[in-house]
Amino acid sequence: MKSIKTPVQIRLNDIDMFGHVNNSIYNQYLDCGKIEYMLRVLGYDALFGEKSMVIVHIENDFLNPCLLTDELFVITGVESVGEKSVTMRQSIIDKKGEVKVESMSILSTYNTEEKSSFPMPDEWLRALKSFNNS
Repeated sequence: MKSIKTPVQIRLNDIDMFGHVNNSIYNQYLDCGKIEYMLRVLGYDALFGEKSMVIVHIENDFLNPCLLTDELFVITGVESVGEKSVTMRQSIIDKKGEVKVESMSILSTYNTEEKSSFPMPDEWLRALKSFNNS
């Protein structure tokens, strides 16, 4: 599984009273990785077009706390592609490579006009395959 590494900036308001990044913030960091992956591999319309993709499931494992002084990156890749969905694996790591969070999410195709999913377009399948094989 080929992946994309996205730097993340920790903001002061991300920190809780214990000096850690609050658990509610990690999905925002993961979204930064998803956006970069989708834009680079599938293009703008896959995020913001009439036929796009939406998150339908997320699982996070919080392994190590993130602190304000950490330099963080989100590693994002697509593990598998289904008829109407993709399974995405992500990690939040620090600059030393310590894994802070492991995440799995499922994104489904979604037509905003029809309010329903649709079969994965051939051009998206080709783009995903091409990226993973490059």
